[in-house]
Amino acid sequence: MIRLQLQRFAEKTEQATPKRKQDARREGRVAKSADLTSSLSFLAAILGMSAFGGNLLGAVTRLLQNCLSLFVISASQQTLHIKQLILPGLIQVGLALLPIVATIMLIGILVSFFQVGPLFTLSSIMPDFSKINPLEGTRRLFSLNAVIELIKSILKLSLIGVALYAAVVHTQVQYAFLMESSTPVIIDSYLTNANTILLYSAVMFAAVSVGDYFYQRHHFSQSLRMSRQDVRDEQRDQEGNLQMRRRIREQGRVMARRRMMQKVPKADVIITNPTHFAVALLYDAKTMLAPQVVAKGIDETAQRIREVARQHDVPIVENKPLARALYQTVELDEFVPGSLFQAVAEVLAYVYRLRGHALS
Repeated sequence: MIRLQLQRFAEKTEQATPKRKQDARREGRVAKSADLTSSLSFLAAILGMSAFGGNLLGAVTRLLQNCLSLFVISASQQTLHIKQLILPGLIQVGLALLPIVATIMLIGILVSFFQVGPLFTLSSIMPDFSKINPLEGTRRLFSLNAVIELIKSILKLSLIGVALYAAVVHTQVQYAFLMESSTPVIIDSYLTNANTILLYSAVMFAAVSVGDYFYQRHHFSQSLRMSRQDVRDEQRDQEGNLQMRRRIREQGRVMARRRMMQKVPKADVIITNPTHFAVALLYDAKTMLAPQVVAKGIDETAQRIREVARQHDVPIVENKPLARALYQTVELDEFVPGSLFQAVAEVLAYVYRLRGHALS
């Protein structure tokens, strides 16, 4: 099975393309080591307990004392005792836990962000029925990943043994004195030794998880590799999609131009450059505060606007600076700004005089 996986990877000789990486990230598949996050969070918990554990132990001790005192007071006093001591004690325990929990959460978030960056996807939480497929489960059981996970588990157990041995060697001198020590001293010594063992274990787990992080990056990169046929298929799909988008945009431009040309016969005047620019204006003094640009274009489009205007007897007036200014400053279906209104009004007045109308 491992040989088959290596053979499958060997066939995929090409590095993953940016599109393949983006698709994998969109699906929630990223290079991430869960061991790195958990081990550093565990280390943060140990350090947090070392820094704030005294406050937590004191709060828990006081809470237990108050709880035990319920058995030696009358039933009528228990309600008052709970309100005055038990509930505040629970709040104190929560406040003592807060910095420890906050430290663990902060480290977990930072480590995850360091590994994958900002990522939010619903694909990773969608049910995957292949995970409950017996055949897929058997395949995963004998895969290269399963072997790596087994090696990591053995390594972790070995490191726990090393941590225990190192802690015992480090603290064995204290055991001779504990036989004659008081109970609080013995408890404090055992807590210190337990903290030392946990700290050693956390540091070793973190070292292993760093190696696992680089392995996961390498394995993820290998899993995204592509065959030459995959690369050619992706390029063909992208070219096809690009051509489709170009065709859609071109159709949109054609339809927009057709709608624009349908408004030219309704225009009051066409202002031209005379060959490069053409702008069609519509003005209704009863409903409009200013003339409106209903069509405009350059070169071939300008020529087509003039042809349609001649076919429908729309006046064409040559005014080079005004035509250029209208084309460059006024968008389609927008109204003429105040800075150009005087020049446009003179053109409209001229056209209306030719038609025998008044500009109001």
